[in-house]
Amino acid sequence: MEEQKTYLKRMAENLEQLDTKIAELKAGAEKATGEAKADLKRRVEDLRSTLDMAQQRLHEFKGAGADEWEALKARAQKAWDDLSADFDKTKAKFKK
Repeated sequence: MEEQKTYLKRMAENLEQLDTKIAELKAGAEKATGEAKADLKRRVEDLRSTLDMAQQRLHEFKGAGADEWEALKARAQKAWDDLSADFDKTKAKFKK
């Protein structure tokens, strides 16, 4: 159970940090122009939506029993990996 609490705390912290980074990316996207601006705004909105969903799932995981935990942990880790990769791709595109 302690592993679960530690994992959930770490994941919540990761999501909070990513939330801040997405806000920074959104502010930077406002400085872009034309099609790049529209593309970045769309990507930021997609990231925000995915982040919101991840935060909701994290809340649901808090009530998971030991028998459900490993499966939920694997899904949560995959979701985090995907979200993090999407953020990195969006940020890289923005820097171009």
